[in-house]
Amino acid sequence: MLELIGIFFSSMGIGFSGALMPGPMLSVTIAESYKKGFWAGPLIVLGHAIPEFVLMVLFSLGLNSLIKNHMAQGIIGIVGGVFLAWLGVRIFLEVRQGITIDLTAKTEVGWGPVGAGVWTSVSNPGWIIWWATIGAKYIMISLQHGVVGLAFFFVGHEMADLIWYSMVSFFVSRGRGRISDRVYHVVLYICSLMVIGFALLFITNGILTLLKT
Repeated sequence: MLELIGIFFSSMGIGFSGALMPGPMLSVTIAESYKKGFWAGPLIVLGHAIPEFVLMVLFSLGLNSLIKNHMAQGIIGIVGGVFLAWLGVRIFLEVRQGITIDLTAKTEVGWGPVGAGVWTSVSNPGWIIWWATIGAKYIMISLQHGVVGLAFFFVGHEMADLIWYSMVSFFVSRGRGRISDRVYHVVLYICSLMVIGFALLFITNGILTLLKT
């Protein structure tokens, strides 16, 4: 049970590292929240979760046969760790450069919140890269606990998006134009250090796994 809890909270933590960075999903969340209020955020996350669920299932079917293949596990772990390290360093550098959140910017999609959530996922090249590296490693870890493990991973991952984008929708719908830069930067610094820590863990685990082959 402790391993499942670890999968849940670590996937949520890494999920925050991606959710907090400004991108297409944030832009459409702001736009939809102006029009539809608070519930735009949760509905966009629902749309975002649909293709992620499909992709998770497809990856699970493909990776299930590789769980006991040490070479595959090692390579996926190292590649996922390198991508995580890049993400952690990128977050750190963005904070150093003074990244801010502007809740007045708007990007119209016109497909409604759920459709916008689907679109911002499948149209983002980084999305498939994330799932092919970090997501693949997490799926392999989760599959060791069967469907229950996958559920803990998926719910933890989506909770990060739900919490953050619900907060953004709340601020926008209440007429707040900014989120405190100091608080935002502290949270991002914590995320970057956590992500780099997981990156080192993934890479170390991958190397040790390869040495078993």
